[in-house]
Amino acid sequence: MRPLHKYYMQKTIDMRASTKTNIFSHVIRKVKQFVPPFIVFSFALIALFSFPFELFDESAPFEVQHESRLRVGYASRQLKTEEEEAPETSSEEKYKILCSAQVHTMTWGSYLARCNTFKRWVDQCAHSVELTLGKLPGKEDESVQYNATMYVKSIPPVQENLGNVFIDVVDSFGIQASNVPEDYEIITQNEFQSDLFPDHKTHIVEHWYNCDPTDTYTHEIKEATPLKVGAVCLSCPRPDIPDDLPNVNFTMIDEYVEGNHISKWFLKFMASEGWTEEKMKQLLADSEYGTGMLYYHVFRTFDVMIVTPKESPEKLRFGSIQRIVSVMKSGVPVLVEVQGPAFEKFVDGYEYSCVYSKAGDKYPTLKEALENMKDVSAREKCQEEGLRIAEDFDPEVVLKQLLNTLGYDGEYEC
Repeated sequence: MRPLHKYYMQKTIDMRASTKTNIFSHVIRKVKQFVPPFIVFSFALIALFSFPFELFDESAPFEVQHESRLRVGYASRQLKTEEEEAPETSSEEKYKILCSAQVHTMTWGSYLARCNTFKRWVDQCAHSVELTLGKLPGKEDESVQYNATMYVKSIPPVQENLGNVFIDVVDSFGIQASNVPEDYEIITQNEFQSDLFPDHKTHIVEHWYNCDPTDTYTHEIKEATPLKVGAVCLSCPRPDIPDDLPNVNFTMIDEYVEGNHISKWFLKFMASEGWTEEKMKQLLADSEYGTGMLYYHVFRTFDVMIVTPKESPEKLRFGSIQRIVSVMKSGVPVLVEVQGPAFEKFVDGYEYSCVYSKAGDKYPTLKEALENMKDVSAREKCQEEGLRIAEDFDPEVVLKQLLNTLGYDGEYEC
């Protein structure tokens, strides 16, 4: 017995020669019973020229003819498929969100991260959501009605077409609870910030790490003498590296001094690693993750990165831990200075072991921590702990949390 696919292929080939005859003889026999001969002849000519010529081109290879037959039947199958598929969610049925701020705030990194990155992800992963960026609509504008509005770093006016309003405080520590309408909800960075709004509903939504989540680079931990230690920050205190600590080379990149955008100082520190301006600009062309990836290339030139908190009382208590998790995601071992409630709550909550403090009571001193970091196994442990923590700050994880906070309870496509 021949295999079925060979049987049907031979059957199709055998039928080719009689295809035209069978089709038109059958049509003519049926039609001429009811209509005059000249109409039968006209109908036959129309039918002949209505079919794709390649369908009857016996000189064409079998594969071409077979593909042509498939295309003839495609239209009807396509119509059936479209009828069976669920229709795409219309604009009127989507959950509508506005992400807005004062005009000058829309150029700041906090808005670009919270809103622009948010929209790119929503457009890809939550097709039942319509996320709009930009200014508030007019108070009396009845052409638009949002389900929810997230307003970054300030208090928006009360107007019905905004839907449920959420203030994303970020580091705008001057927002007073007494000035916030009682039905507005508050998005904060940690529980200490939430405590400032005892009469409002609050939601803790931290920032995601600043990097491409698909980055699969594995930073190799190896013997290092001297140990290369780095710190990168805007207006952060310089770690007090002991003078009597041997075999440690420390580099501080203070962005307040070097320039507040990495493109201004990147080549100064990375040209020796083979980087050129053209290569840097190619990476920066990725508007979403390019800047973050440049930082990762800087981090990965060091054996250890130190992250210190900014020392204002507000930053110490209410500040974000994004800088910590961003360096952790790079795979470089991170040494965290425990100072202030925000950083302490973070490291204790995750039981992160690669820490130090100036006091040296509850936590090791910086000298003790760096001596420990000279050991490869100690750095491997820090890397493992850090990468595990960074998983909780994956953009997809945090953005789903943010979208749920804004009231969406539908499906996700990724």
